[in-house]
Amino acid sequence: MPESTLQVRAARQLTLWSLLALVALISMKIAAISDLEPASKAVLWCIAALPLLVFMPGLMRGAWKTYLWVCFVLLLYFSVVVTHLFMPGANVLNWLQLIMILLAFVAAMMFARWRQQEINASKTPEP
Repeated sequence: MPESTLQVRAARQLTLWSLLALVALISMKIAAISDLEPASKAVLWCIAALPLLVFMPGLMRGAWKTYLWVCFVLLLYFSVVVTHLFMPGANVLNWLQLIMILLAFVAAMMFARWRQQEINASKTPEP
């Protein structure tokens, strides 16, 4: 990715770190389930965390279209976490997941917008 403005770099870093934190929170929540066998926990982790990790190569490259796709996937995670928050037994991990999802969503959306503007500005010839 060529040299970008500070806001683009900050949005990119915030997206990456909040997604990694979300994967860590998902891992902690699955590890806390005591009545599952390790193989079942591994399958559950693959179902819950791998959809986020699939996008990491594109996110690391700074491909703005990948950031848009992550926003779509995060909407699914948002709906699941909000549903869990209204169930009995909601805990701090649910709230932390919601915060990480919101941070990642807004940062990814702003990165894609600002990065597109940078690309368009570099293509526009100066008078």
